[in-house]
Amino acid sequence: MYWLNGNRMRLVVVGIVAVIVVGGGSARADFTFGEPTNLGPMVNGSAYEGKPCISADGLSLYFSSDREDTNAPDDIWVSTRLTTDDPWGSAENLGPVVNSELGEFCVSVTADELELYFERWDYGQGTTYYIFDIWVAKRPDRESAWGEPEKLDLTIPEGFFAGSPSVSGDGLALYFGVYHFGDDPQSQLYVVERQTRNAPWGEPASVGPVVNNWSCQAQPAISSDGLLLLFNDWWAGPSRPGGYGKEDVWFTRYSKNNGSWVEPMNLGAPINTKAIELCGAPSADGSTYYFSSDRPNEHGLSDIWQAPIIPIVDFDRDRNVGISDLTLMVEAWGTDDPQCDIGPMPWGDGVVDAADLEVLMDQWGEEVNYLHDPRQASRPMPSDHSISDVEQAVSIRWVPGRYTVQHDVYVGMDHIDVEEADMSDTTGIYRGRQEACEYTLPEAVLPNQTFYWRIDELNTDTTIAKGQVWSFSVADYLIVDDMEVSEPVWQRWWDGWVDPNNGSYVDDEFTVVHSGEKSMYLSYDNSEAPISQVDRFWENPQDWTRKGVETLILWLHGGPDNTAEPLRISLGDSSDNMTVVVHPDPAVLLSDDWQQWSIPLANVTNVNLAEITSMAIVIGDNATEEGGIGMLYVDDICLH
Repeated sequence: MYWLNGNRMRLVVVGIVAVIVVGGGSARADFTFGEPTNLGPMVNGSAYEGKPCISADGLSLYFSSDREDTNAPDDIWVSTRLTTDDPWGSAENLGPVVNSELGEFCVSVTADELELYFERWDYGQGTTYYIFDIWVAKRPDRESAWGEPEKLDLTIPEGFFAGSPSVSGDGLALYFGVYHFGDDPQSQLYVVERQTRNAPWGEPASVGPVVNNWSCQAQPAISSDGLLLLFNDWWAGPSRPGGYGKEDVWFTRYSKNNGSWVEPMNLGAPINTKAIELCGAPSADGSTYYFSSDRPNEHGLSDIWQAPIIPIVDFDRDRNVGISDLTLMVEAWGTDDPQCDIGPMPWGDGVVDAADLEVLMDQWGEEVNYLHDPRQASRPMPSDHSISDVEQAVSIRWVPGRYTVQHDVYVGMDHIDVEEADMSDTTGIYRGRQEACEYTLPEAVLPNQTFYWRIDELNTDTTIAKGQVWSFSVADYLIVDDMEVSEPVWQRWWDGWVDPNNGSYVDDEFTVVHSGEKSMYLSYDNSEAPISQVDRFWENPQDWTRKGVETLILWLHGGPDNTAEPLRISLGDSSDNMTVVVHPDPAVLLSDDWQQWSIPLANVTNVNLAEITSMAIVIGDNATEEGGIGMLYVDDICLH
């Protein structure tokens, strides 16, 4: 079929197929991603790299970082390369003209690289909350240095701060977030426009209620064609339904017909994980997505990654690009139906035409196997191959596919049976069709059982996307915290990040784990603070006497470079009673392997074990002399 090359012949084919097409259902086209790759040590340092922005020619990558040799906690850096086929060069600090003694984040650059927009922050007076402003630096040409930045005077709601700018390629539209801190944190997405590059900015306006329909839209990024808007959930607010983690990347397309943004969708796997993903930006040609993540295999606390953006041209999902896919495109020819709108960008341009045919023909005759089908259900809870307890296993949850309207639920005790079952099943594996992304098992869940389950997604176009088979085993113990929930560990375990008397810092750890996908990384520094303490609180008191449990177990992993310090836990109940249990051997912090700490509950006195409301892990002994430093991994806190 290579004779089909050439636009003229392709249009002839369209005309011929249009004559022979018969009526039928159509499948929605979409885009997905290839495997993300880390940009490596030339770009990523040993600290935090955030929100990258790629130049229009693909030769300059701008980002923020708090690595060493910065003017402030965060500066703007740039890495360059000679051609798009060359590796990235060593990152360089943009210098003291752009970077101040405060902090610079969230950089965005125009297509000609003559205007650089970024967020500058400072602590507010008498508060630990940040104050944001948007600044712009300009230069006459790309060979010149950046000029002195100027702050934009943007009219935003009272009590909010402007930040996270993303400028359109032509420099005539600026998308940004407005943030409100305090007891009721909020963030919304706004846009401001101007007629020419020399004209003043107009009045900012909300991007609309369809996008700003949650409390936590943040860090927008506009595509070069202005038709795709990406953004983050913000960690301080509640997570948007249908998310992978607490801080996911979402997207919305612009509808030319309606003149508005459509309902946002989760960007999905493999971009979003249980880790924190910070919205970056797609390349100008739409081929690559750059973003920041603290997932495993990093060089620092958070690295910059890239992933290819892949248009899904296998519309009928038969893993081959051929005549049936072309037929489906012809059915939608000349319309704004997104089913086959895959060009010139992977997210389309609002009409099915020759640009989409060009993309289809580029893969004509090829066998395709996408890394992730965005129509499928994903992110099972309990996680695939995980261990759950008899209480948690009762409820199973998942993240829906992008275009799902209902879910077919399959659950059984045999992998093959669940894999082969369909809606005609009469053995009880098929559990019916439902709208909720959660299912409660009606049968008894017993220790040492293994469950297999599958979710098939009914899409808006009436097609069904068959799901993968997942499994989980049921433990003979109860889980207090196995660190496996989607939200970051530091949102459940409060550390000493803003407390000078507490030298602890916690984060998610994905490589050193006892079981599952992650553990808690606990850094302690008692060289200035007397102790390092992390606290977990439960609004609803926990009954640690149920199911006949007798022992509290924690799994600990230290390191030979640590300083041995006293280690203890404290427990509190609903009546504010407290008790402390001390580990018998401080040298456990030096162990380079997982160690089990077993605490008989019969020895835990002075608190009501049926009303536990708090748990603290404490390293140090409140001594006046200087203490030690180190790190500790904690996992699988359970009741046996």
